[in-house]
Amino acid sequence: MPYYPDQRHVLELTTIQREQTLPEDAIGSVDIRQGASVNLRDIVARGILPSRYHIVEAAKALRLKKDSELGDYLRVSIGDGVNPKTVLAEKRNRKVLSPVDGVVADVNEGLIILQIEPETVELEAGLDGQVIKVQPGQGVVIETYGSVVQGAWGNNRRVIGTLKTEPSAGLESLYGEDLDIQFRGAIVVTRRPLRQTGLDVLEDQNLGGIIAPSIEADLIDAVLAVKGAVMLTEGFGSLRMSGLVYNMLNNFNGRQATLEAVQPNRWQTRRPEVIVNPSGRGQNRAVRPNVNQALTVGTSVRLTRIPHLGDVGTVVNLPKTPILLENGLQVLCAEVESVTGEKIIVPLANLEVFGR
Repeated sequence: MPYYPDQRHVLELTTIQREQTLPEDAIGSVDIRQGASVNLRDIVARGILPSRYHIVEAAKALRLKKDSELGDYLRVSIGDGVNPKTVLAEKRNRKVLSPVDGVVADVNEGLIILQIEPETVELEAGLDGQVIKVQPGQGVVIETYGSVVQGAWGNNRRVIGTLKTEPSAGLESLYGEDLDIQFRGAIVVTRRPLRQTGLDVLEDQNLGGIIAPSIEADLIDAVLAVKGAVMLTEGFGSLRMSGLVYNMLNNFNGRQATLEAVQPNRWQTRRPEVIVNPSGRGQNRAVRPNVNQALTVGTSVRLTRIPHLGDVGTVVNLPKTPILLENGLQVLCAEVESVTGEKIIVPLANLEVFGR
């Protein structure tokens, strides 16, 4: 029986269809018609995120004995506009500042209730292509052709920018230097694991995003907190980027790209990815990727478990019977020849296909 492993697309030219939608709670509209051509920066939908409420425990913050005492120390009134610098209440050297932009909606039982101002959302196409489907009030589906490299993890940010390979001295060499205009807003590709210094460079140099092979697990919170988009191609630990992925991204140096650093979860099948539109139009329609690719001899694969995590190779043999491993398990395996020529016996569950 054929085995269909997980796929990660690393494709130089393919037909791509992507859904671009407003946030679930947005009240929006789509002002573009089906069949229209769009560019990366075209706005395809607009929406408004409804007002939300934020509760500030002011009496507790001022250490008041009774909630009813709060009125004596208020510095705002119901209906006043506030921002993160506004003092809501003050007692001697203690101040309660507003954590958000909004309006004072109510003061009750020691609490100050702020109504956050509605937020306007504009949704960019993110691709050069054609609208093939309109979802009223939600968004569109866009079809294009181009290159796609999918990763293992992202920090839930999205950015459009120019792909730039890191300087020869490494990403960290930019830290503390005068702002380098060529990297402002760029999506920088580094072959080295991403460290805290690299995140500092992301903020210091106003980079749009970073594509790196890996981070240590204790940096996850820091990566989730930065404004820029971060995509990992390999995963967590101290892993270097595979030559196949790095060489492809390096070939795109200077090209416009969309980095969708989505964070994978069990309820969605989307992967973080970078999409690069081809230089120039008028090319023949590209072939769609094979999303139901069975594992066969000759298939390019990536190994997903230690001690060969991140290694890339080719399947050279598929034994029909289970193989007894050193850990005592007897499972179906593949024989994989790595780029170094080493032949490795790998459980099928520990393989990932580079989709073609």
